[in-house]
Amino acid sequence: MRDLEYYAKLCMAQLDALHIHYAERISFQVNTRAVSRLGICRKSEDCYVIEIAAALLDERVPLRDGLLDTLMHELLHTCYGCMKHTGRWKQYADKVNAAYGYHIKRAAAREEHIVPKELEKPPKYKVICPNCGMEYERYKMSEFIRHPEKYRCGKCGKSMKNAERRMRKQ
Repeated sequence: MRDLEYYAKLCMAQLDALHIHYAERISFQVNTRAVSRLGICRKSEDCYVIEIAAALLDERVPLRDGLLDTLMHELLHTCYGCMKHTGRWKQYADKVNAAYGYHIKRAAAREEHIVPKELEKPPKYKVICPNCGMEYERYKMSEFIRHPEKYRCGKCGKSMKNAERRMRKQ
């Protein structure tokens, strides 16, 4: 298991070397419940809170593409005028990418498989289109899971009436 504080300090030292000024008060937390996001930065009264998905601390996740890219991405949000992924944030991300070979971008897609399949939590719910077999997986109960008949398949466009619903056993 990787040490979040150690790698956070490493990223901050790299920002210091580039003269990119981040917030003075930042707290780092490990999020054990995150399933679809790798990190998040929130402003909380007088400091910033950066949450990192616990899966990124696993040794099987690539250090650069996983933990370091995510930490740097979230640290850049603590810079003045950088809560959005445009303007100054984008300029800083480009500067860090060029200097250190990072791949910081606006969002990491699940399809990139930064977190290996065996570390991902399996979805709780699945709805299967009765027409084409397309599978829709969800982690939380939703209107779509309760009443798929009210929806159309995104792949074939046909009604989801009589769709098969499955729930993972606890």
